[in-house]
Amino acid sequence: MAKLSTRKRGKKNPTWYYSFDAGIMPDGKRKRIEKGGFATEKEARNAGTKAMASFLKGNIALISKKISVHDFLEEWLERKSMEVRPMTLHHYRGNAKRIERILGDKQLQKLRPRDVDDTMRQLAKEGLSHGTLSVTLSTLKEALSYAVYPAELISANPAQNIKVPRNTPRKIVARHVIREARLSELLDDFPFGHPLHMPIMIAYHTGMRIGEILGLAWDCIDMETGVVSVKRQLTYVPETGYMFGLPKTQSSIRDIKIGAGLLSLLRRWKSQQAANEVKHGGAYFYAYEAKDGGLWQMHKQIQPEKGMTHHALVCTNENGKTVCRNTFVYQLHIRGINSHSFRHTHATVCAENGAPPKGLAGRLGHSTTNITENLYTHETEEIQKSTLEAFERNTGKGVL
Repeated sequence: MAKLSTRKRGKKNPTWYYSFDAGIMPDGKRKRIEKGGFATEKEARNAGTKAMASFLKGNIALISKKISVHDFLEEWLERKSMEVRPMTLHHYRGNAKRIERILGDKQLQKLRPRDVDDTMRQLAKEGLSHGTLSVTLSTLKEALSYAVYPAELISANPAQNIKVPRNTPRKIVARHVIREARLSELLDDFPFGHPLHMPIMIAYHTGMRIGEILGLAWDCIDMETGVVSVKRQLTYVPETGYMFGLPKTQSSIRDIKIGAGLLSLLRRWKSQQAANEVKHGGAYFYAYEAKDGGLWQMHKQIQPEKGMTHHALVCTNENGKTVCRNTFVYQLHIRGINSHSFRHTHATVCAENGAPPKGLAGRLGHSTTNITENLYTHETEEIQKSTLEAFERNTGKGVL
């Protein structure tokens, strides 16, 4: 990774310069980019930071004839860090590590399609699922595509036509439909006032993703119209912590109409939250979003740093701290429920009762109805019955 340096030149009329390492040229010599004429060190550093970011965005900082796959991928990941969200970058790094473990020492320019194919087969033998291999291969294809252009390190992408072995097992996540009786059992374990009560109820009644629920603030809920605006999420990024960010996709930014029952529960919980804040006084926690999107939780009496944004989150513990995602997932898991089961349930119940596919896709934040129908609607007895009734109403009359 290039490092920026600044220094002062001249005695009578000194000026400041910046410089950074641009890597090794094809002739084997190291190149350094430098520019001067700045009145202060701060001006030189600011200009150098912009110049280095521009260089790394358009040119990878490795242009030697001999580059290992490991070094190339690490530099490519540095470039991606300026383009993608922290969680996405975390997934990229995980995929890259699998590749580096096998191909890391190999010279990039000598990498051949058979090497990539052998790598996929070796990972398959290690027991990785079809889905994991697919995203790993996709990451490698994207990185090597950049190596072709604009980096111009290789002439062709050796991973372009490689596919995941057909016999690789597909990991199927069981997602059960949570009926009212099962929901009642859960609410017995997590009654009103328990930190997990509101996340469960919001998930059941809206089909929102966990990150969207944990990032939901009171200013996103219109108590008059009964509309919940999904415009941010709170996710946990390993080695970084909790981060606020935009929802998963552009179509995930949406408005969800909620019923009178959930609306009444939200009003009751908001009053309880206010009572909890009075109870804990200055020891009550407030949630803030830092400039980089990070979550900061501080006692309400502490003055936040400049630039931090306060979010009055809906799902909190009694002391105001946000509900822990891992705790939520774990408590569901030990009861045999997948964290996506509520979303699956909401979609299925809506479909059973005649919700139009387009409306349901919009409610779940999907860009197309195919995603909704393929992932989240379960072929239950109720759906089969309603499908038969629709057929009987419109066809076959008088034939028998």
